[in-house]
Amino acid sequence: MEKEREDDNFVFFREISQNKDSLSKDEWSKDAEEDLTEYEELIASPFKESNIAFVFGKRKLHLQKEHLIAVSPVFEAMFSSKFLEGSLTEIPLPDKKISHFVHFVHFLRYLSPGFLDELTEDTVHHMLPLAEEYQTDDLKKRIDDYLTKSVLSHSDSITSVKIILNILEAEQYKLNGYLNACIGVASQKQVNMLTKNPRFEEISQKVQLKIGLKRMEDIDKIYNNGKKVGSFYSKINFINMIYART
Repeated sequence: MEKEREDDNFVFFREISQNKDSLSKDEWSKDAEEDLTEYEELIASPFKESNIAFVFGKRKLHLQKEHLIAVSPVFEAMFSSKFLEGSLTEIPLPDKKISHFVHFVHFLRYLSPGFLDELTEDTVHHMLPLAEEYQTDDLKKRIDDYLTKSVLSHSDSITSVKIILNILEAEQYKLNGYLNACIGVASQKQVNMLTKNPRFEEISQKVQLKIGLKRMEDIDKIYNNGKKVGSFYSKINFINMIYART
């Protein structure tokens, strides 16, 4: 179900589609492969007014420069007089594809007040590189919290391969809560299931050690809990051993 616009009068950014009638047949075919879905068009274009535009191929994402400066020190520096972008009204992003456009729209909506967008499994991993690149610490903290809760709530179903990838992601972006949750899950996996994966070696030695120590702590807890009933079972085993000899 498509989300309704939270406030049509709330202005930050909008997307203007290229007039396809002006494209050649070859250009039309290429552009058609990169069409946004109806929902993606909706989330990209709910606003009016702008004074800056990022250009993604044939598409333009129109924004308010002041808002970008307020949410990111990188944008603040970009639009200062020291950089060329500070004097431009359209900033081309030649290395960005249409998929980047959609992720960037989500990224800005997560940063903008007045929206009710929640992080999801489909978007959260795409937001991490952007939050890192544009130094949006508040969003990065939200991502850390989301991924931490996700790991803890699905710990029994996360495979050894998946937990290794999660750990590498947590280390790369320095997400401590997420990393600690992943270490806890990894410590419960069979050692050979982790170490036989080539990517396990990409995990830092420090984190590998933490996984081992967490596993030892869990074993100690099991041992100490077992000691409470251990003496009873020891007597039973002793009696069974005596009867076995007779």
